[in-house]
Amino acid sequence: MPELVQAVHDKVRNFVRNSDQFKRVCESTFDAIDYRSAGRVSLNEAASCVEALFAELERSCKEYGIILDPLTSDDVWAIFRECDYDSNATLDRAEFQDFYARVITYAAMKACAGFGRKYGAGMLGGIVGLVLFKAAVRRLPVVGLVASPLLGLLPTLVVGPLLGIAVVYGISQDDLFAIRNKLFPPKQGPIRD
Repeated sequence: MPELVQAVHDKVRNFVRNSDQFKRVCESTFDAIDYRSAGRVSLNEAASCVEALFAELERSCKEYGIILDPLTSDDVWAIFRECDYDSNATLDRAEFQDFYARVITYAAMKACAGFGRKYGAGMLGGIVGLVLFKAAVRRLPVVGLVASPLLGLLPTLVVGPLLGIAVVYGISQDDLFAIRNKLFPPKQGPIRD
């Protein structure tokens, strides 16, 4: 894994493992599937939860146009082997939490890759477009003098990618203002009879 990707992977895994919400969800999921055996779940039961998790993640990402590569059983087995459990093992609570931390990290990395494929070129285009726009406005004789301090308030590396994401999302939704409607849904007034 490249060094930057590995650094992101490690940050995501640490964030997941230290998240109280993740721990609560893990506990409730473990309790839900551990109704037959005393404190242990099989790999097949854990894998079925992974498939349900990925299905939900795919639905959520698809709403923003991010396409995730489907999860295969080989992917689940690879994650399981990373944990160094033997193939017929059952998982106790700690192992289950470790397994799911790896699954969530894997899912987050897949979502990041999908986001990059969908919006990466738009983000780069937003940066280039904003740089060109700022340069053009600054070159205008009178407007450039007045606008230059205001343009300095727009950080190109923050605003450019956001503009690129908004444009790509708008184009994919056939409505350039779709991002506005997504972030700020129109308020509906009270229903009157």
